[in-house]
Amino acid sequence: VEWLGWKPHEVTFSSEYFDTLYEYAVELIRRGKAYVCFQTKDEIGKCREIAKMKVAGMSSKVCGGDPNSPYRNRPIEESLSLFDDMKSGKFKENEATLRLKIDMNHPNPNMWDPIAYRIKFMAHPHIGEKWCIYPTYDFTHCLVDSIEHIDYSICTLEFETRRESYYWLLEALNIYRPKVYEFSRLNLTYTVLSKRKLLKLVNQKVVRGWDDPRMPTLKGLCRRGYSAEAINSFCNDIGISRNDTLIEVERLQFWARTIMNDTSVRAMACLDPLIVRIANIDSYGGCIELCAPLIPMSPEKGMREIKMGSLIYIDKKDFQETDSDDYYGLAPGKLVGLKYIGTRLLKCASVKYDGSEVKEVICSIVEITEDMKRPKGTLSWVPFESALKAEIRLYNHLFNVPVPDENWEEQINAESEVIMPNAVVDDSVRDSKPGNAYQFERIGFFVVDNDSSKNKMIFNRTVMLREGSGKEKNAPNNASADASNCSDRRSRKKEQMAQAALKEKMQKIPPGDMFRKGPDADKYSAFDKDGIPTHLASNNEPLSKSTFKKLKKEWEKQKKLYEQQATA
Repeated sequence: VEWLGWKPHEVTFSSEYFDTLYEYAVELIRRGKAYVCFQTKDEIGKCREIAKMKVAGMSSKVCGGDPNSPYRNRPIEESLSLFDDMKSGKFKENEATLRLKIDMNHPNPNMWDPIAYRIKFMAHPHIGEKWCIYPTYDFTHCLVDSIEHIDYSICTLEFETRRESYYWLLEALNIYRPKVYEFSRLNLTYTVLSKRKLLKLVNQKVVRGWDDPRMPTLKGLCRRGYSAEAINSFCNDIGISRNDTLIEVERLQFWARTIMNDTSVRAMACLDPLIVRIANIDSYGGCIELCAPLIPMSPEKGMREIKMGSLIYIDKKDFQETDSDDYYGLAPGKLVGLKYIGTRLLKCASVKYDGSEVKEVICSIVEITEDMKRPKGTLSWVPFESALKAEIRLYNHLFNVPVPDENWEEQINAESEVIMPNAVVDDSVRDSKPGNAYQFERIGFFVVDNDSSKNKMIFNRTVMLREGSGKEKNAPNNASADASNCSDRRSRKKEQMAQAALKEKMQKIPPGDMFRKGPDADKYSAFDKDGIPTHLASNNEPLSKSTFKKLKKEWEKQKKLYEQQATA
C-alpha cells in the first residue's frame, strides 16, 4: 500500500480484540442469542439442506426433518459452561462449536445459525498459543468494525447477502452499527483473481511465484514494470461501481504505456540478433559517432553516445532473403534506414550462409541524395563491439481466452512467457538496477528483472508499443509473434468481413439452440427451459452462478439479434 503512495491511518489486527470478542460471545449466550453445538460438519450440512427445501416451499414430509440443531435450545448456563470448556481445551478440534441463534427458516442462508467460534489447536501468528478457540469471519467482521467505530464497512458485492447477519449481530448486542457499502469486484480480462486459482498456479509451478510478472498481484505487477502511478491512474480511470463489469486489461496497459513513454530511457536491443558487416565503414574513418536522446520528450534529460563500427546487430526478423511489397525490412539489393544515422541508408549487397542458415549480411552505407526516395523501413540496431548479452522475457496474456471458465487450467496460454536467451542490448543499460525501465525502440517497454545481475542481465517486457503505429510494422506485437513471426494475420478488412458473416449466420439461429447445437454443445449436459446450460458434461457438475450469468447475457444478446432478423 505504501508503494502505491498511500499511508493507512492505522493498521490493526482482529487478534488485538480477541478478549473483547470472547466477552461478546459470552454476552450473546447470556441473552439467549448463541449456543454450544455438537453437530458434525455433515450433520450441519444436512440441516442446511432441510432449511433450503423448506425455504423453497416444500412440505415437512418431503424435507425429512427439522432444520434446527438438537442443541439449539439447551439451557443458557449449560452453554456458558461448555463454552468455557471449549476455551480451556477440553474438547477435540471440531467436536464443538459456538453458533449464533438466528433463524433456520430465514430465506437468507447466512441467517441459518452461522458458526461464531471453532476449536483449533494451533498457534496464532500474532498472539501465539493463548487461544485454542478462534472466531469466524462472520462473527469478527462486524464486531471489529463496531469496536473501531468506523464510518463505512466497504466490501465487494458477494458479501451483500451477509449484510443481514452483520446487522443482526450488532443489534443483538446493542452496539454501534457502521454503515455498509458493497461495490463490484475488479474483473480483468485474460487473467483470474481467485486466490484459490492463483495458489494453484503457484503450487503447480505454472508461474515462478506470487511475484511472477504474469500474476495479477501488486508484487507481480511491480516486477513486470507497472509503476504505482500507472496502477493509481488505472484505478481512477475505471472508478467504483455496483455493476458487474469486466475491465479489459488493455486499459491497464494503456496507462503503463502512457507513463512509460514519457519517463522511460530509450535504448536499442535485438531479440534474435543477426550480424551485419558494413563493408565501406573505412570511408567514414572506421567508425561513425552518433548520439540519441535518452528521452525524446525531455531533451533536458540528455543524450547517449552510439558508435557504429564495421559490425552491428539487427534483429533476424528485420532481414529476409526475398523482398515483398508489404515488407519494410532489409533484403538483398534493398535500401533501409537505421535509427540515428542521419542522412544515410543501409544497402544489402550479399549474404553469407552457414549451411542453409543466414550467418552474416554484407551491407554498405549509402548517402541520401535529393532525387532519392526515402524507404519506409527504419531499423533499430546494436553496435557489435559494445553489445551486452541479455535474457529478455516477453510476457503476454496468462490465458488465451478473455474470460477463463470452469476449464481455466486448459486455457492457460503456453506462450504467456517467451524467453529470448541470446538477445543483445546496447551498453547504455550497463549500470541498470532492478526496476529501471526502458523503451527498447521498435520493440516495447521493459524493466530490469529482480534476478538480473552484471553477469546476466534480464529484462521483462511490461507492455508492447502502441498497436497500429507505423513504427511497429516489423515489431513483435505479441509473444507468439515474437517466437514464430506469424505471417498469416488477417487484415482488418478481412476481419470485418468475417465478423459481418458471423453476425448474419447468428441471426438465423434461435436463441434456444445457440448452446444446444453450437460449437460448444459437447461441453454441457443439461439446459434450462430457455436453452441456457446449467451443468457441465465433463463431470455433470452444476455451473457456477457467475458462469450461468455470463451465458445468460450471451443468450439475451442472441435473442435480441434473432428477433431483429425476424422483424426485418
